[in-house]
Amino acid sequence: MSGNKFRVIEIDDFKDAKKRVKDVVSGIENIKRLQEKTLFRAIEIKNLDARAANILNYEALSCNVEAIISEDVFNFSVKTTDIILLGTIRNYEKLYYRLKTKKFGLSKLSEELKDTLLKYDSNYEEVTVGDYTFNFNEKTYIMGILNITPDSFSDGGNFLTPELAIKRAIEMKKNGADIIDIGAESSRPGATPVTAEQELERLIPVVEELRKEIDLPISIDTYKSEVAKEMLERGVHIINDITGLKGDPKLSEVISDYEALAVIMHMQGTPQNMQKNPEYEDVVADVIEELRKSIQIAEISGIRDKNIIVDPGIGFGKTVKHNLEIFKRLKEFKSLGMPILIGASRKSMIGEILDLPIGERIEGSVALAVAASLKGASILRVHDVKETYRALKMIDAIKNI
Repeated sequence: MSGNKFRVIEIDDFKDAKKRVKDVVSGIENIKRLQEKTLFRAIEIKNLDARAANILNYEALSCNVEAIISEDVFNFSVKTTDIILLGTIRNYEKLYYRLKTKKFGLSKLSEELKDTLLKYDSNYEEVTVGDYTFNFNEKTYIMGILNITPDSFSDGGNFLTPELAIKRAIEMKKNGADIIDIGAESSRPGATPVTAEQELERLIPVVEELRKEIDLPISIDTYKSEVAKEMLERGVHIINDITGLKGDPKLSEVISDYEALAVIMHMQGTPQNMQKNPEYEDVVADVIEELRKSIQIAEISGIRDKNIIVDPGIGFGKTVKHNLEIFKRLKEFKSLGMPILIGASRKSMIGEILDLPIGERIEGSVALAVAASLKGASILRVHDVKETYRALKMIDAIKNI
């Protein structure tokens, strides 16, 4: 064996690429150029016109970007096809320019390709809401769950009075929560909907007192514009919508008017029917496309991109296998360019895998929180704040080295 020392090195992002390149070369221009040559990305394009796919295949190869494509495309026996591109950031930049003047939608595709890669690898823009500034590049935020409902799946009935709710919120802050998320309507499978009046009756006394007692941003888990407007008027900062802005057409405008943060979640169906045989062609691709539609609703209403947070909706119209697939491929959601929120705390997928009741799912919940953070999640919505805080503090130390 030679005296040379070989090893495979791991390069996940521009930060890693810069560090590795600086170990070998000097000069700012050299480092930037070689960074782009070092970072490799695989991109899937679905339902592409076969004529466009033929041209894309040729142009990609001329830019040293590999194209994985069906042979049926070359004899035009199919009208559309999926394609996977494999290349470095540097070579993708060459490909953008070659596609700009091409037909069959390739000019638009070049812009979308550039935009997707930029979003995937860019830092999130810092955002300020009220007195609070969020920098999702520096740490993983913990959103503590406060359910003031009689029928939530985990802690329903535990915090029904304002006194108990405030005590719980103070405890979560002490244990490391960055945000308090208050829900006044259960969204568990099969839950019965409540009216806006019922929600507000539960929320108002808690929110009024909570704003006096703790200095933390407050999120409200609601899909009703009437509830959101009243809560934003009373000083909350985030609206967490399980319908992805599709449940109430007025909600996105309300959020925009108050310049609040919007958490837009994916759900197949409604809480009443979402777990009745959910099906997807490709759960990650399908959920990303639905979230894109929600983002479009937000943007049309005037919500700024930096105010949007996306949530794949673990357990909302998904089987255990679907949920695990989302966790495994969570980084793909970075293609949307928005911070990712994950809420898997104590959910049934943990119970099914570990064969444990709700009260014994702490380890499983923390494991999923750690996995999500390592895969790119910026916010973890959890019940067990202290345990999650300690685990994520270690993970953030590793990520920020």
